[in-house]
Amino acid sequence: MARKKKTELQVIDTKEDNILLEDKFDKIAIFNELKEYIDERVNDTFFDELEKSNKKLIREKSKKIFWRNVIIVILLLIIGFLSYLLYANNYFDKFFNKEPNIEEKEKKEDNKDDKNENNQEEKKEEKEDKKEEPKAPTQEDLKKEFGSLIDNYYVTDSSIYLSDFYDGKLTNDMMKYMTMNTFNFSTLEKEEDYNIIKESTFKLMFNKMFLEEYSPATFNYDENKIRYVKQMESYMSEDVLVKEDNNIEREIKDIKVDGDKVIITTVEGVVKDNKLYNVLSNNEIEYKGDSLLKYEDKLNTLTYTFKDKKLISLSK
Repeated sequence: MARKKKTELQVIDTKEDNILLEDKFDKIAIFNELKEYIDERVNDTFFDELEKSNKKLIREKSKKIFWRNVIIVILLLIIGFLSYLLYANNYFDKFFNKEPNIEEKEKKEDNKDDKNENNQEEKKEEKEDKKEEPKAPTQEDLKKEFGSLIDNYYVTDSSIYLSDFYDGKLTNDMMKYMTMNTFNFSTLEKEEDYNIIKESTFKLMFNKMFLEEYSPATFNYDENKIRYVKQMESYMSEDVLVKEDNNIEREIKDIKVDGDKVIITTVEGVVKDNKLYNVLSNNEIEYKGDSLLKYEDKLNTLTYTFKDKKLISLSK
C-alpha cells in the first residue's frame, strides 16, 4: 500500500513538472507578445504626441505669421495715409523743386470761405428766428435816451431872440446865441473890459450843435455885440460877457423817432416867484407847482427836430 501511494505521488509530481514547464514556456511567449504590444503602443503614442506637438507648433507659428502680417498691413496703411496728407499739403514739393498747386489751394480756400459763410448765414438765420420781435419803446424809454438832447437849446425870457424862438424861426444869429450859452464865460480869455473867443473853438461847438453850415459873422448876445475879427480869427465882445438868468421851464410832452430823426415836443412857460406865465403873452396862469402839462392849452408848445443829435428845425 505504501509503495503504491509513492508511485502515484511521483506520477503526480511528474505531471506538475510538465505543467510548470509548459507554463514557463507560455509566460515567455506572453511576455514577448506583451513587450511587442507595449512597444507598438509606446511607439504609436510617441508618434501621436509628436504629431500633435508638430501641429500645435505649426498652428502657433501660423498665428504669429498672421498677426505679423496684420500689423504690417496696418503700418502700411498708416504710412500711406500720412504720405497722402503730406502730399495733399504739398510737403514733397520742396524736395522736387515744385511750386505748390496754387489753383487747388485757392479752390480749397474758396470752398472753406463758402462753407464758413454758409454756416454763418445759417447761424444768423437761426438767431433771427429765435429772436422775438422787439417791443416798441415807451415814452419813458425815449425820454431816458433822447430827453437830454434839448438841454443846450434855449433862449432866456429876456432874450432878444425870444419871439423868433417860440415862433419856430431858427436863424443863424439865434444859433450863434445858443452856441454862446454853452460856454463858461469865466474861462474865456479876457482883455480889460471885453472877452475874446477863438473862432476855432466857437466853430467846433457850433458844428456840434447844428447841421447848418457854419459861417463867421458878427451877431448879438442880447445887448452885447459879438464882433468877428477876421485878422485875429476870433470873436470879440463889446463888454465882459455875463450869463443871463433863465426863468423858462419846460416839460417833454412827446418824443417820436422818425427814421434818422428824433422829434421832441415840449410844453414851456416862465416860472417866477412861484407864479406861472405864458412865455410870449406874459399872461399869468393859476399855478399850484405841479406839472406844466396840465396847463398845456395856456402855455407855449414847441417842437424840436434833431438829426444825428443836432438841431435842424423848430416849430410851434
